[in-house]
Amino acid sequence: MSPEGLNQRFNPTAVELLRHVFATLLTKKLSTSQVLSHRYVSQFRSIRILDSTTFQLPNVFAKTYQGSGGSSHTASVKIQLEYDLLSGQFLHVHSGPGKENDRTYGSTCLQTVQTDDLCIRDLGYFDLNDLHQMDEKGASYISRLKLNTRVYLRNPNPEYFKNGTLKKQTEYIQLDMEEIMHQLKPGQTHEISDVYIGKNQKLPTRVIIHRLTEEQPEHDWKIMR
Repeated sequence: MSPEGLNQRFNPTAVELLRHVFATLLTKKLSTSQVLSHRYVSQFRSIRILDSTTFQLPNVFAKTYQGSGGSSHTASVKIQLEYDLLSGQFLHVHSGPGKENDRTYGSTCLQTVQTDDLCIRDLGYFDLNDLHQMDEKGASYISRLKLNTRVYLRNPNPEYFKNGTLKKQTEYIQLDMEEIMHQLKPGQTHEISDVYIGKNQKLPTRVIIHRLTEEQPEHDWKIMR
């Protein structure tokens, strides 16, 4: 078969066939290598894992698949994939230019989030507004926390004006996350329940801090709801 003949056969039907074959093989691989605890199966309607991968293309494709920069190649493609670990179904599959923003795409996936879903996303998708929408829908989430995100506890002894009005600046106490992290030993994990994140949003959640070992040089903070 000539290259031209092969290209002619890559029509929408062929793409859908390849997608189905890939989904079937991946589902079979996951089902044979992982056994989920009954606790997770019974607690969540779905476990939605969203992630992306980017790879370079020849520069001739730069007009359609513009790269994100930072390399000698001007063209790259990014594939977004959201997978339900419980059902084995692909919820969202999208390919586009490598410069596309993960956070922007993550927001488009919120339309199908439902009550009792668990959304697992990496730091690139972190957005307080998205987490707030998940919370309003009755869904749970696990996400890494950006280092510049403020974390607060509700002040048990806030101050009031003489007329009984609460002084807003005393309603919350900001936590020093760096100081808390440095108090942990390498490999130690610490959970802080009933905290609020965001300078303006004050989203109720809980934070899990894990201090990595010397083999893992970056500290890691996660938020769960």
